[in-house]
Amino acid sequence: MPPNAVAPAGAREQWERDKRYLELVELAPDGILIHDGQYIVLANAAAVRLAGAAHRRQLIGQPIDMFLHPPFLKALQAQLTRGQASDLAAPVRDTLRRLDGAEIEIEVRAIAFMDGDQPSAHVVVRDITERLAAEQAARHVEQLLHQAQRMESVGLLAGGVAHEVNNMMAVVLGFADFLARDARLPPDCTADVREIMKAAERAATVTRQLLAFSRRAVHRPRAVDLCRAIRELEPVLRRLLGAGRQLLVASDAGCRVWVDPGQLEQVVINLSLNARDAMPDGGTLSISTRESDLPVGSIAADGTAIPIGRYAVVIVRDTGIGMDSATLARIFEPFFTTKPVGQGTGLGLAAAQGILVQSTGFIGVVSAPGEGTTFTLYLPILPSDSAPDRRGEERPPATDVAYRGVSVLVVDDEAALRGVAARSLEHAGFRVVQAADGIQALEMVDRHGPPQVVITDLIMPGMSGAALARRLRDRWPALPVIFMSGYPREELQRQGALVADGELLAKPITPGELVASVAAALARAATAETG
Repeated sequence: MPPNAVAPAGAREQWERDKRYLELVELAPDGILIHDGQYIVLANAAAVRLAGAAHRRQLIGQPIDMFLHPPFLKALQAQLTRGQASDLAAPVRDTLRRLDGAEIEIEVRAIAFMDGDQPSAHVVVRDITERLAAEQAARHVEQLLHQAQRMESVGLLAGGVAHEVNNMMAVVLGFADFLARDARLPPDCTADVREIMKAAERAATVTRQLLAFSRRAVHRPRAVDLCRAIRELEPVLRRLLGAGRQLLVASDAGCRVWVDPGQLEQVVINLSLNARDAMPDGGTLSISTRESDLPVGSIAADGTAIPIGRYAVVIVRDTGIGMDSATLARIFEPFFTTKPVGQGTGLGLAAAQGILVQSTGFIGVVSAPGEGTTFTLYLPILPSDSAPDRRGEERPPATDVAYRGVSVLVVDDEAALRGVAARSLEHAGFRVVQAADGIQALEMVDRHGPPQVVITDLIMPGMSGAALARRLRDRWPALPVIFMSGYPREELQRQGALVADGELLAKPITPGELVASVAAALARAATAETG
C-alpha cells in the first residue's frame, strides 16, 4: 500500500481491535502467556513480574515447560493435540518456576485455540501465594478453636467428675492411713495397705492433671524463688530418673516468679518423667534457669505469640530418642501417649501446658529423632523487691498433747468424709463435733457453744459452707474457718461459693494435711489475738 494510502475500513477496524486487545492483555492483573505449542509468543507485564524477569524478551521464545510444571501441560497438550478450540478450562493448581530458581504457587486457566493453522494456547496465570497463606491461617485458627472447644469439653467433664472422685479418694486415703497406723495390723498386710494408698493417690493425681489441663485446678500462686525451687527438687528428680541417668542442674542469679509452687513442681516432674522414659538406655537430663529478654516473634508450642518482655526461663533438656514432627504436633493433646498401655495417662504434658497458661506463662518445645527434646518454660518475673512468700512452709507440729481438748466443728454432707475428718482430728487430740449440713451446724453451736475452729465443705444441700461461715462470723468475727471442696475453683466461682477470707483445702485431703491445716489456723488466730 502506498505511504499516503488510506487503509480499508475493515482493516482499520481489525487493527483497532488488535490494539485494544493488546492493551487489555498488557494491563491485566494476572499473568497472560500465549504459546504455539512449543514456545511463548506473547507475555504481558504481569507474567514478566511473576517470572522474575526484567524484560519481556527473557520469556518470548522460551519453551513453556521452562516455567510451568505438569499437570497443566498434560491437559493443555491434550487440547492442542486435538487441534480444536476448547472452552475455558477449570483452574488447575500448578507451580511457576521463576528465572531465579524460586517457585511460587499459582492457579492456571488455559484455552487451546487455532491461530490460523497453528495450534496455540492462551494461558492465564494467577499468583495464589497470599490466598494459600490466608487459607492456612484460617485452618490454623480452626484447629485452635477445635482444640479450645475440646479443652472446654474435657474441662467440663473434669469439673463434673472431680468432686465425686476427690471425695471418694479422700475416704480411701483416710481409712487406708488409719489401717497403716494401726498397731494391730499384721505386718504381712501393711504392704497391701500401702498399695491401696498408692492407687488412691494415682487416681487423685489423674484428676488433678485433668483439672490442670483444663485450667480448672486449684491455683494458689505466690512469690517463689525459681532457682531455689528447682534446686530443692533435685533429690526427688534424681530418685525419679533412677540408675544410669545423670541429672545436671544449673542456675543463674535467683529470679522470683508468681506461681503456685506445687504446680511448678508438677510441671518439672512431669517433664522429667517424660525425659526418663525417653532415655531407656541412659542419658542426661539438664535443667537450667535464667532470665531472658524475648524479642518480637517468639512463638509458644500452641502457636500463640509470646509477648515481648523479660521472663524467667526454665530449660528442661534430655538426650533421649527425640520425637518426629507428627508426634510433636500432638504431645499436648489430652490422653495422647506413645507409651505402652498402662504406662502413661497422656495427661502429663497437657497438664503442664494448662498450668503454664494458668500462671500467665508459656511453654515451647524443640525435638527431632535421635537429637533429644528441649522444653522451655517462660514465666513472668516479679520485681526484685518482691520477697518469696513462705506462708505455709512451716506449720506447727501436730501432737495430741498440743491440741488435746481443742474443739473443732466438722461440717460435710458426705458421712464417710465427715467421719474420716473427725477421726483424723481426734487422733491428734482435738475434740470434734460433727454436722451434716449448715442448719445442723448452727443447732450444734447453739447447743454446745462456739468451736475454736470450723471445717466445712463449701457446697452442700441447703445452707452452703460460705453461708454458714457468714452466720458464724456475724457472732464471732475472729472464728477460724477452713473450707474444703472437691470441686475445681472455677466451678466454685461459677456457683458463687468461694469465700475470700478463708483457707480452701482441695480434696482429697490426707489426715496429716487436715491436722496441719487446723494447727496452722489456730496459730494464725493466736498471733492475731496477741497482735
